[in-house]
Amino acid sequence: MLRGEGMDLGYLFTSTTGRINRAKWWAGIIMIAIASFILSWILALLIGTIGLIISPLVLLYPAYAVGAKRFQDRGRQGSLALIGPALGLLYNLLIVAGIISPLEPGGLYYLLALLMLGVGIWYLVDLGCLKGASGANEYGSDPLGVAA
Repeated sequence: MLRGEGMDLGYLFTSTTGRINRAKWWAGIIMIAIASFILSWILALLIGTIGLIISPLVLLYPAYAVGAKRFQDRGRQGSLALIGPALGLLYNLLIVAGIISPLEPGGLYYLLALLMLGVGIWYLVDLGCLKGASGANEYGSDPLGVAA
């Protein structure tokens, strides 16, 4: 996965196979967050509110790919990484459709916000703080090079 001293960004953002350590997950998530902020801002200026839905759509797969590899490093199915991006996408869809509004929050808004907060804390602790499985597992070799 490494090329020289840097990361293989193509692998990080496009592949759902293998494993990555915490440092690569943090780097990927930070890059996605920055890209999301910039892309959302530009698209909102160019095409209005609908730009807020396009940005998460563009970044949905890279967010999934980064999370999938990290879940696999923890010895779990990579598909768990779909939960966070799917909730974020749902949130944006409901805002654009006018079903919920952060300006006039209601029950559905609070429920979705609570779910997103819970998943965010889960991802932060599980993927960002806890160590991956030592040694090789069914998803590949240990990204830290530790033998079982």
